[in-house]
Amino acid sequence: MAVSLKIYQRETIELDVEKREERGKGPVGRLRREQGMLPGVIYGHHQDPSVFKVEALRLERAMSGGGRNAIFVLAGDGGGERAVVRDVQYHKVRGDIVHVDFLRINPEEEISSTVPLNTVGTPVGVSVSGGALQHSVTNVDMTCIAAEMPSQVEIDITDLEIGDSIHVSDLLETESRITTDPGVTIVSVLQPRLTVDEEADAEADELGDDAVAEADAAEEGGEATEDGDDE
Repeated sequence: MAVSLKIYQRETIELDVEKREERGKGPVGRLRREQGMLPGVIYGHHQDPSVFKVEALRLERAMSGGGRNAIFVLAGDGGGERAVVRDVQYHKVRGDIVHVDFLRINPEEEISSTVPLNTVGTPVGVSVSGGALQHSVTNVDMTCIAAEMPSQVEIDITDLEIGDSIHVSDLLETESRITTDPGVTIVSVLQPRLTVDEEADAEADELGDDAVAEADAAEEGGEATEDGDDE
């Protein structure tokens, strides 16, 4: 099946960071309250971890604008390192960020990553024929050099009819960097489900058919008995 597919490239965000001297739960916990800063760490790529602090509002704006899938350039003390977000910890009550982990990358090095898979459009099998849309997959695995790793993949599902499905194999003709199992189903349009009233009517029809069948069988049995009595 031909699938309309759109690839979104990762945004590059420059983030000023400062070397962090504060260590331990108490001092680190007071960073935001006293300095408006958040703690973070960068590690990976065969180098020792390095701790830093970053302006809380700047980081939160970056994250809310799609930073989870961006490439960050961490500028500042010893800055200029390129990295991607590896983990974000949130406050259990307030919901704001309390810590961020970055993973160093070499833009020219091949990496594997999980990329969000989004759909656009309403299938005609749903809007016109009343079918039910079923999403089975919301991301795909991809392998490519870090600088070219997409932020998301988008597919148009408008033309799907009832009974149609899109599989990962349908995307490979356009995007060969996807490594998810080709047989995986992404989205399907199913037959419409019966409403409660329709189910009740169907059950009534089935019971009626059973009753007719029983009556016919009884009538045939009665006729057979009468024929036997006549003999």
